[in-house]
Amino acid sequence: MKLQSAQIEFYQEKGYLLIEDYFSVEELNILSAALPGTIDNGSPRIVFETNGSIRSIFAPHFVNDTYERLGRLEKIVIPSEQLIGSSVYLHQYKINTKEALKGQWWEWHQDFPYWNIDDGIERPDMLTVMIYLQDTSYLNGALLLIPCSHKRGIVKFAGKPALVLAGSGPDDHEPDIREHLSSLGANLKFTVDHEILKSMCLENGIVTASGGKGTVLFFHGNLFHASNANLTPFDRDSVLITYNSVDNAPRYVENPRPEFLAGRNYAPIEEFEKEL
Repeated sequence: MKLQSAQIEFYQEKGYLLIEDYFSVEELNILSAALPGTIDNGSPRIVFETNGSIRSIFAPHFVNDTYERLGRLEKIVIPSEQLIGSSVYLHQYKINTKEALKGQWWEWHQDFPYWNIDDGIERPDMLTVMIYLQDTSYLNGALLLIPCSHKRGIVKFAGKPALVLAGSGPDDHEPDIREHLSSLGANLKFTVDHEILKSMCLENGIVTASGGKGTVLFFHGNLFHASNANLTPFDRDSVLITYNSVDNAPRYVENPRPEFLAGRNYAPIEEFEKEL
């Protein structure tokens, strides 16, 4: 599927594009059935909430064929290329889970600071595709967005105390990996300064990215976003795939994040999957 010019213009102006009924019931059933096969207990790919529930499953395509095909699915790669303006490679891939009554919040943040500072990517020629596996609303922690905030670039971060190396899985991970994972829990490393956040909210408001299961959300790496806890008795899962321009490969950084957080294959995706 190719996006229409009006959809591309909306994304460029607002920093996101929400399309409902993008994935069929059959496709969602395939993804949901394959999800348990992405969980490898004890693996550093799994990030936990402070209450012990799973928060994120990184690099599901490393261990599961269905999710490997999803990352190359034509119906999400082609629109991503249109919005970025070039061929793309897969930089990051994860499944975010909000377990019933346990799934915690995500603070207001931008994604690109992690890719820029931690991974050495120079330009925000990147986006994330978010696929809703269940109906998603404010009740179960739908993404909150501030339209047009991506135009601000990387903004000032909120002042925070140093992160504690805990809450990210088994204690026997290497210290460097534990540090990387600890920044991806409920206490994010890079969050938006409160005064800037307030100013952008007053200027552009907050949009709740609600949608039925099968909805897809494309959003820019510098877009301000957050989400609340899951207050319902039902699990809420979503798949997030981040693509980067092949012309924007990372520079060298010391202590790079592990490959399950930052992909090392910079070749363009050319062999598309037509179906799951």
